[in-house]
Amino acid sequence: MQIPSAALLVIGNEVLSAKVSDENGPFLARRLRDLGVRLTAIHTIPDEPEEIAAALARLRPRCTWIFTAGGVGPTHDDVTLAAVARALGRPLVRHPGLVGVLQALHRRHHGGAEIPEAALRMADVPEGTRLEGDPDYPTLVVENVVMLPGVPEFCRFQFERFAPSLTAAPFRLASIYLRVGEGPIAAVLDRVVREHPAVEIGSYPRFDGADHRVKLTVESKDEARVVAARDALVAAMPPGSVIRVEGP
Repeated sequence: MQIPSAALLVIGNEVLSAKVSDENGPFLARRLRDLGVRLTAIHTIPDEPEEIAAALARLRPRCTWIFTAGGVGPTHDDVTLAAVARALGRPLVRHPGLVGVLQALHRRHHGGAEIPEAALRMADVPEGTRLEGDPDYPTLVVENVVMLPGVPEFCRFQFERFAPSLTAAPFRLASIYLRVGEGPIAAVLDRVVREHPAVEIGSYPRFDGADHRVKLTVESKDEARVVAARDALVAAMPPGSVIRVEGP
């Protein structure tokens, strides 16, 4: 089964310097998983075209989709669109449709005034960029690169309008909650992992007041494989150690 994959580039010096906390990475990680897309990497990149272009060149052949978040505005540090154009070997061109969108938005929010020329830099995009999703606030897509805004509200809005293009078979998940720590289960966990290579098995200890010491997860797009590995894990656990089992 071919599982669609994605990588995310979070772009902005403000994130790397902790002036702004990244909200887009956690949001996109959750939503891509919901949509059946495997997220393979999240990279935080400075506002440097060479860094962005290099990351894109490295990741694009490995993934179905690349998402960028940030750097699509009109100011000096908004360099993502030019960097994507460089990575794809495409010229940066002014998109007539996007000019119309920006002009309409500006008039709507500024009493009918004409948009400044500097703001129209946001319409300079890699040649071949498609406007997808909402016609009044479209998502920019070129080849397999989806260029999202960095402002979390706008990032989420544009992603959700593009999301129908991503939907794939869902991941199936089973969770096993244990009252013992990882030490007593490490050996049997290793064995079950070897015997069920087609599923992803995770072990997550807790050291707080939760009702469990360890949560085991079994995940795959094949429900039968998840069930088989889940049952094998439950059977292998020390007597009385399983608190509860959830899913799929």
